[in-house]
Formats: sequence, C-alpha cells, structure tokens
Amino acid sequence: MRQLSLGKMTAMAISDDDREFFIRLGARIAELRKAKNITQIQMAELLGVSQQTINSYEVGRRRVPVSALPQLANALMISIEELLGNHAKQK
Repeated sequence: MRQLSLGKMTAMAISDDDREFFIRLGARIAELRKAKNITQIQMAELLGVSQQTINSYEVGRRRVPVSALPQLANALMISIEELLGNHAKQK
C-alpha cells in the first residue's frame, strides 16, 4: 500500500479490497436507512454530520469511521454485526 503525504499528515492509500468493502457497507447503510424510512438528512442529524457526508458514505466515496458504527447501528436499530453484514448463524 502506498502512502500519500499531506503536509505533516501521512495518509495510507486505500486498497481495492477496502474500497469494495466501503462500497458494500455504504449500499447496506442506504438500503437499511430506506427500509426504516429515514432520510439522509435525518440520519445526518442523528450522527451529527452533514447530509453530504451520509451520501458519501452510501456511495462509497468516503470511508465510514469506526467511531460512527455504534451510532449508525443504533439509528438503524440493528447490531453492528448486522450493519457490517456479519449475520450470526442460528443453531
């Protein structure tokens, strides 16, 4: 993975696998949000971010921060595991 220098900060370039993960996660967020009849604006207000940020998450243009996962899961009334697509198998 290559590094990008941003002044004093160094950012890691995202791998193709990571990019695909965030695209799938964003699509899942959009699907779940719509199923709960929550608008992007409402979701943004719940998370304390802009509607544009929610849109960027949903289309995979922006990575969802780990710190936002509990808030997203709570807003969608699901577990973090479900949000990430990890469904527990029933015995």
